[in-house]
Amino acid sequence: MSVDTFFGIAEAMPIIFITLIVLFLIGKGTFYTIHQQHTGLVTRFDRHVRTNDWAGLKMKIPLIEKVEKISMQEFQADEMLETKTTDNLFVKLPISIHYQVNAPEKFYFEKGNPIKLMKKVVAAAVREYTSGKDFQELYDERQQIKEGVLTKVEQQVGGYGILISDIVIDEPQASAEVKETFDRVRSSALEKDAAKNEAEADYIRTVKRAEADKQRNILIGEGVAGFREKIAEGYSALRKQLISDGADPYTADRFMEEAMRLDTLRDIGDKKNMVIVTTDGSSAQRLAEFQTLNQTLEPSNAKSSVRQDNKK
Repeated sequence: MSVDTFFGIAEAMPIIFITLIVLFLIGKGTFYTIHQQHTGLVTRFDRHVRTNDWAGLKMKIPLIEKVEKISMQEFQADEMLETKTTDNLFVKLPISIHYQVNAPEKFYFEKGNPIKLMKKVVAAAVREYTSGKDFQELYDERQQIKEGVLTKVEQQVGGYGILISDIVIDEPQASAEVKETFDRVRSSALEKDAAKNEAEADYIRTVKRAEADKQRNILIGEGVAGFREKIAEGYSALRKQLISDGADPYTADRFMEEAMRLDTLRDIGDKKNMVIVTTDGSSAQRLAEFQTLNQTLEPSNAKSSVRQDNKK
């Protein structure tokens, strides 16, 4: 290579270098890529001209057109909401909002800071639903609150180009003093319910025992009535038999009275410590003598039996 050629190339190097830089910048400003789960918003002089929904290599006019890439993935926005319950307690309610952009043009061009607006809308809806709940209901009805909030904010948040897929409402958080007071109230309520249930159970047992006693007394009464009926039938048949055998009615009646008296004495002997009260003085005396004699003879019989056993 001659010296002139070398100097010619050296003089051309800056031009070549500048040309390469210009070509690189033009290529970089012309070609761009859209990633998966992303959308490209192309603007020309800050005016939206087209949307690239498909991932891959794309082209635009360099220095004139710009591209804003919007993620279409699902995100989570956390919010700590402070609310007041109907039992005048201030509690914090942790909320997690699962959302994604479903209309990138609305999301980017129509609203300023749509994520912040979404959080405010959801927080206002949650406060509206929780304002009529007490502390226990915030625990028990979180699923119902979530469903109501989703229905209420769906249309308004959709105007921001956002789709909310789920809202997770965690357990309410209260101060230690509030938790201690709440635990005491719940414990008292449980004790009250237990006492009420025990009282109802005792009432049922008492009623059942009374019903059983009533039924038993009815059966005993029926048995006694039947027993007396059979005895009366027996006495009547015996009296008829005496009269048919030739006894006059007066003698038959006296015989029946004596038979009844003897049956009564026999029952007294069977009952042992039974006390009989009667208005007839002579009858009362005879009954008392009979009972005394019966009680006196029983120990003697017992001793006689013991002596006989000892002899054996």
